[in-house]
Amino acid sequence: MKRILIADDHTIVRTGVSVLIKAEYLNVQIDECYDGNSAWEHIQSTPYDLVIMDINMPGTDSVSLLKNIFTHQPKLKVLILTMSSEEIYAKKYLQLGAMGFLNKEADNAEIRKAIASVMNNRKYMSSKLQEIINRDALEGAAGSLFESLSARELEVMTHLVEGKNVSEIGDILSIHISTVSTHKANILQKLKVSNVIELTRMVKRFDIA
Repeated sequence: MKRILIADDHTIVRTGVSVLIKAEYLNVQIDECYDGNSAWEHIQSTPYDLVIMDINMPGTDSVSLLKNIFTHQPKLKVLILTMSSEEIYAKKYLQLGAMGFLNKEADNAEIRKAIASVMNNRKYMSSKLQEIINRDALEGAAGSLFESLSARELEVMTHLVEGKNVSEIGDILSIHISTVSTHKANILQKLKVSNVIELTRMVKRFDIA
């Protein structure tokens, strides 16, 4: 029996993905959870074949979650399914160990293809992401500016763009306010913007928000 965990804070997403999986696999156990803490509890107690997870769930430090997952189960297959921009986030999360990265706007056929690829131990990148990688390799791109950010800085940037202050971000990521402030300063410097308003405008140009 295949065992799959779906971690997403939206019930409709978990339900939809479950339907797609059950149409492909007759003998499968699907567990669901809504945040990083519950995902980690499931993973510690169950040997999953695949984890499908969002990287932007409430109260979730997705960078630490992935690191914990791969420390606990180095060979666990993880597919990222998120609304976050492939152009900005995909490479970092693939570097962290995820085997696939896909935007939730993908159609059902592509989601099924991504799940099947990862289940068969093959990395999955959408045609859009492959085009981005090829373009950057050939000519470079403005989006490569974001590649200078660490995975943690990308995570802090997402919360800043959503309007959270440094105290709220510190609580979500369980890090000190001064650490968040340092990340914020580094983000603004690396992206050559002066404040969060300019940062938000820049990020929206890359379809992240």
